[in-house]
Amino acid sequence: MRTLYYEYKIKNGDTFSNIIHRMFGLVLNDTRYAETVRHLLALNPQIKNPDRIRAGDMLRLGVLPLFPQAKPPAALPPPVFMSQSNHPGDMEGFWALSWLQHNANYLTIPGGIAMGASGNLLSLGNVSLINEISDHYADYKTDKTTKGQYDARRKKALDQLKKNIGPMEKLLFGKHTPHQVIRIARAGAIPATAHITQHAGRLKRLGAMSKHGGIVLAGVGLTAACLQIASTTDTQEKNEIFVETITSTAVGLVAGHVVTLFLISNPIGWGTAIVLAVGSVAVSYGSGKGVRMLYDAFGKEIDLVKGTGVDRICK
Repeated sequence: MRTLYYEYKIKNGDTFSNIIHRMFGLVLNDTRYAETVRHLLALNPQIKNPDRIRAGDMLRLGVLPLFPQAKPPAALPPPVFMSQSNHPGDMEGFWALSWLQHNANYLTIPGGIAMGASGNLLSLGNVSLINEISDHYADYKTDKTTKGQYDARRKKALDQLKKNIGPMEKLLFGKHTPHQVIRIARAGAIPATAHITQHAGRLKRLGAMSKHGGIVLAGVGLTAACLQIASTTDTQEKNEIFVETITSTAVGLVAGHVVTLFLISNPIGWGTAIVLAVGSVAVSYGSGKGVRMLYDAFGKEIDLVKGTGVDRICK
């Protein structure tokens, strides 16, 4: 059977024994400790001396074999990435949290751009182009405009919507064009503008779902940062991760809110929607990195992680 493992990047201050303690809840006087050392050395043949590991090297960690267990001391905290029971099924959660800890940016950055772009495109500014048609129809039915004027205004609004959504047209309307589906209802059993209202509401809900997805991704980023804080013994690194994550998350939420306010009355095209999304993510990411550098230069003496209680939360 293929050996399952995950790669852990050795941090400054890590030792072989404290890695085993954090990951598996074992200390030197546990009967399983020596077996665990042999198991990990078998997974890592490049390590000739476990007392001489270097920060930056990758260490393979995997589910322990079922050698005789000893009851761990009651004071030991649970391992960071695994549950106390070392059954093969634990590896799924082990892998997921391990991947998230080291690769969260591969999920949050492209995901944030995708969610932001779709939310921007389906903002109230573009949805209002559909709602305008109901207003034009009301003007026509109350003899404020002619049928020809209504048709021209409806076509102008839908031409603009079609241009704005661009390649997303197929995703939003399938095989039809906006002109074909956003029409006055001819059946007398429903209001004449029912189809218009239905499609406007649907696009508005899709836009809201994208915004909510962005909030979920922010939560994923916070979780990954918490795992990173828990996995390092370096106080400075803990605080650098903390200030970077808090800053980037806060700036991202504020930037998203500002863009949303702008788009309430400004219909935009899909290209602009992507540019705004990329810009928001870039500002968020860059702000986090910038504040991390400032902390590293001027704030090393302040232990924010301990002062805010984050070290107790991220255990």
